Amino acid sequence: MHTSRGWWLGSALVVGMLTGLAALLVLPRLAARPAAHATPTVQLGVIPRPSATPTPTATPTPTVTPTPTATPSEATGFAIGRFVQVADTGGVGLRFRAEPGLTGAVLFLGLDSEVFRIEDGPVEADGYVWWYLVAPYDATRAGWAAQAFLRPVDTP
Repeated sequence: MHTSRGWWLGSALVVGMLTGLAALLVLPRLAARPAAHATPTVQLGVIPRPSATPTPTATPTPTVTPTPTATPSEATGFAIGRFVQVADTGGVGLRFRAEPGLTGAVLFLGLDSEVFRIEDGPVEADGYVWWYLVAPYDATRAGWAAQAFLRPVDTP
């Protein structure tokens, strides 16, 4: 009799251990499942629209240094009183500086196609020809800009 009681006790212990092991394996998976009636979560991403004023970035350095000419000429279209527009910056804009040269403090960023009037220059500095330009619509937008990124226009 003692043997059969040990067998039943051993069997009950094995069954209990297997049940506990199954519970440890199955219960975490059941808890991790979403309920069948749960409402799905919706995530909305907001993309801000572009502002009218771009963030200033570095003025591109041309791969080929333009040949500077310090003599204003009506043939090239660069002369005091003429109009020019910012061009060929690859969309990053042109830095306008407080004085001619790459070390001059940056005052603002001129955008491609923006038109300016030539008020002074030319001045050669740092391998570029510089012109002092003023925006015809806002006299506070004025500074020195490199000719390499300017194109003459007839009128604004």
